[in-house]
Amino acid sequence: MKKLVQMMLLAAIVVITACSPSETADKGLRTIVLKESKDILPISSFVEKVDYVELKVMEAGIDIGEMEDVKEIGGDFLIKRRMAGSSSIMRFSKNGDFIIELAGGSNSKIKEPLDIISYGKGYAILASNGIHEVGKDGKYLKQLDRSNMEGASFFVDNGRFVVVNETDPAQIISTYPSKSKTKVARVTNDRLRRMLYSNVVSVGKDQEHIFTTINDTVFTYANAELIPAYVFQGDVLPTLAQAWERIDTLKDTDALRYMHDTEHVEVKNYQESRNFIYLDYWVGSAATTAIVNKNTWETRYFSHGVNDVDGGMWDKVEFLTEKDELLIPISSYKIGGHKISNKKVKGFDQLQKQIADSENPVLLRCKLRGL
Repeated sequence: MKKLVQMMLLAAIVVITACSPSETADKGLRTIVLKESKDILPISSFVEKVDYVELKVMEAGIDIGEMEDVKEIGGDFLIKRRMAGSSSIMRFSKNGDFIIELAGGSNSKIKEPLDIISYGKGYAILASNGIHEVGKDGKYLKQLDRSNMEGASFFVDNGRFVVVNETDPAQIISTYPSKSKTKVARVTNDRLRRMLYSNVVSVGKDQEHIFTTINDTVFTYANAELIPAYVFQGDVLPTLAQAWERIDTLKDTDALRYMHDTEHVEVKNYQESRNFIYLDYWVGSAATTAIVNKNTWETRYFSHGVNDVDGGMWDKVEFLTEKDELLIPISSYKIGGHKISNKKVKGFDQLQKQIADSENPVLLRCKLRGL
């Protein structure tokens, strides 16, 4: 009975901290429970088919380094990579041909690119030194805003840029250009800041969903307002957002110690399309993945996936496309060392031989099936 009362109190706290009373009264607000799973699933239980896009970097005479992030924009792949301690963004065709480096690296006008979106006839890039515009050919066009902003993801709305702030639960977004001189809150301790995460995903025309780990709510942005769409709830442990409330008055070192010592639920990867929500998160020290079918609101939980479709790889998902495809970057090293397991269709063994010759990385593309 005591445990039941504790769980009921915890559930109540989650909803109260995530939304205001008027928002919780909205019967359309969905709750997604982030519970631990130890299941090991064959990916054929949630994936229809897999294929691979070879990123032809060796043919272009370049080294891609560590692939940190992937986006698909306008049919092209935008790869954020890290080399020698600095980041840059590369553009590849839908067939994996290298086109151009868009930001960072040789383009010294853009320092440490963080996010990239479609803008005008090219792209807008959020970086540590403001927001910049580049053409699809990589030509630097201009600096769109030079504000000292906080946030690692952004989007454009009615001609203004909306930057998501991962470090302040009250001021989730900031808009630019802005005449406001209000300072955006920031976490000064780098290790503490690396715990935080945000993402903006498009789920329809002019409809963005915004998530930050410092809030338990996914918001829709409409008419310059944040409207709650879903709320996350820990099954037994508090969420990171709940734990964060306890460190407001603590120094950074004490806050880091508290977060390290307090078990909580922490979302590491939030992706969404029109039909699915994909989540990687930690329950204490246990990694779990959840895939939510938005048409039925059924949820599949598992700790590891095994590629039984073609016997190939399963690794960290970096992007969920509008076509409900999971994009997973895989290095040539991992491909070469992988031992083929049970498979339903052929293909990976041939790819493995091909990559052994080229040493190119690939993007694994997995089409989700209805749960």
